[in-house]
This record gives sequence, C-alpha cells and structure tokens, in this order.
Amino acid sequence: MNIQKRISILALTALLAVPALAQTRTQPPPTPPTRVVQGTTQLAGDVGVIGKTFTLGKGSDAINFTLTGAEFSASRVTIGEDVYIPKADEKLLILRYTVHNPQKEDLRYFYRTLQFTVVDAKDVNHANENYVGRDGTTDRLDITLKPAQKVGAYAVIAVPAAGPVPKLIVNVEDDKQVLRYDLRGKVKALPAPFADPSDAAKVTALEAVPMKAGVYGPLGYFDLKLDSVAVSTSPINGRELENGERNLVAVFTARNGVAKTAEVRSIFSRTFSFKLRDTDGEVTEYDDSPLKVSRDESTSGSLKPGEEARFRVYFKLPANVKGQSISVVEEEESRALIFDVSGAK
Repeated sequence: MNIQKRISILALTALLAVPALAQTRTQPPPTPPTRVVQGTTQLAGDVGVIGKTFTLGKGSDAINFTLTGAEFSASRVTIGEDVYIPKADEKLLILRYTVHNPQKEDLRYFYRTLQFTVVDAKDVNHANENYVGRDGTTDRLDITLKPAQKVGAYAVIAVPAAGPVPKLIVNVEDDKQVLRYDLRGKVKALPAPFADPSDAAKVTALEAVPMKAGVYGPLGYFDLKLDSVAVSTSPINGRELENGERNLVAVFTARNGVAKTAEVRSIFSRTFSFKLRDTDGEVTEYDDSPLKVSRDESTSGSLKPGEEARFRVYFKLPANVKGQSISVVEEEESRALIFDVSGAK
C-alpha cells in the first residue's frame, strides 16, 4: 500500500471516530441509587388542634375525637377501683376529650380503642396503659355508643415531674394514621404549693411540698394534715428523757383520699415514714409506731374512702435544740409533705 493511500484511510478512520467520541463525552453521568434510611419517616396523619374534631380510624373502626383540654396534677386520680398515683419524680398528665360515633351501627369505646402517647422534654415516649374515665365522674368508661352518640372522657399518663410535655400523639389501635398535638403552653399549669417556684411556666412538680398546718396534702392513697405540734417533758411510750431532752409531739389526721369507687385502705405502723429536721440541721427518722392521740398505744385500722383517723408521732429533742420541720412520705414512693414545726412550744 502506498503512503498516500494509507494516509487517506487513517484520515477517514479518524473522521468516523469523532462523532462517536463526542457522543460518549456528552452522555450524562448515571444517577446514583437513592439512599434509604429506615425508621426516619413520620407516620402519616394530621396536626391536631384543641377543640377541633377529627376522624380517626377507617371503616367500621372510625371514631370522631376532640381533645378539649389537658392539665398537670401532682395528686392521685381514681378511675373505678384503680388509683393512679404519681411517684416523687412524676406528675400526672390528664387529657380531656370527647368521642363521637359517626357510624350507622353501635360502636364500642373503651380504654384500648384509642392510643395516647406523649413525648416529654427529653424526647422520651410515655404511653397510656391505664383505664379511661367518664368525664365528671370517677367511673371507668367502657360504653357502647349509639349512632351519633357523644361522650366526654379523660385519660391519665404518668410523666416526669420536671419540665413540659411538648407533644401528644393519638391514634386508633393498630392504625398508622395519627393526630399530632403541640402541647407547649397549652397544658394547665400545676397549682400552688405543688409547682416549683423556680419554674416560671409552673409545669415542674416539687418532690417535697411545703404544707400549712390544718390543710390536707396528698401523699399516695392518703391525705395528711398536721393538727398540732407541741413540746413535752413527759416520757412517751415508756421512753425516758434525760440530760435536758424533750419530746416534740405532732398530731396528724390521715384521710383515705381515694374516690368512693375505690377500695378500703389500711393504716399500718409503716404506712407513713416521718423525719424530723432540727435547728442544727440534723435529720432523725421516726422509729416507733404512730400512737393513739390520748394513749400510748399503736394505732392501726382500715379507712373507707373519705374516712379519717388521728394519731401522733414524737421525736426526742436534745437540750437547747428545736425542731424545724417534719417530712412525711407514704410507702417510700410518694412525694414528701413538709410541715413547719419551728413554732412548737
């Protein structure tokens, strides 16, 4: 092959290769596969509004729901025979709402019909696993709703004593369609003296609550009030005094604070735990049984809802030392009530 012919063939080959090369260079890069992160998608649903009605569930499970309000409580709530008591580091969130039957057939409503889940300030979930009550009563709500029938109800959830509860999620059991409520600034605050005064929003419950004499304060099942406090130089229950010691004697009244739908409660020697703080800052635990007011005999017995019983406790005071306060808890789990006894004479 002569040189001129070879050059012509090479030129033709190069000319044919240019479009193919250009086509290769102009092709867009392939799209990378979508990265999927499981568990990061919110459940489908609506943004709830207090006072507005929403339909939850589908088909024969559909029910109309209206959240009418919410409040915090540092005291027990009775529903039927069950009593829900906040521990020292808890408070109760009470959700008030109505349910309405939109069906043409009867519809049962009970505590498993709706699921309530609240999210606290630390992003921890707390679900309602308690019975629900009928609004305005302490009765447990388990009802067959007639078509178009509406009823008021309330649910109780234990949440941390400190801080707000920003979010509420409501849904029909096993249905992924949910209602989300922003509860910030919409929950009724705690009343005095249970609210921590250092929290301007009054949504943090004190673990130790200062109480005035003559006023009942809630513990667990029982309410307690300080009737009187005095200093005595007489021995009590066979325990002699020496070296200038005196007895500080406090008389209390206990009341079964649960609703009438709940059970009789018994008072034993260790139902309540008492501690005295004196003016030296020392704390003394009470080491005897509660005594009858007029006799050196242990007191015990059963109280129906609303019934009361009086008893006394006593602490030895060293010479020249006065009592400052008595704290009381019920069965080691309730928040404490603090009574000022500095004025005892």
